[in-house]
Amino acid sequence: MTEYVEARYVKFVLRKAQSAESDVASQLVHDLLRDLHSLQTLNDAGAQTLRSIRSLALSFTRRPSLHAREWQAANNAVEVWCKSALK
Repeated sequence: MTEYVEARYVKFVLRKAQSAESDVASQLVHDLLRDLHSLQTLNDAGAQTLRSIRSLALSFTRRPSLHAREWQAANNAVEVWCKSALK
């Protein structure tokens, strides 16, 4: 996959996870994290996205209302990754 396609995939899964029930969202985010670890190389924006999604995955151990900041950080990071992948 090209880097742009990978970034769009991450963006799509995050969007689906954010609108899902908490248990489904947690599973989607953890699966996404596993998928990202399988990528061979990530640019700086992709690496930041990975860190943000890792933080989001860890936040699922808290009450759902307490991880809004992590959702926002992950969404912002993947937006930057999508834009940088087009350059």
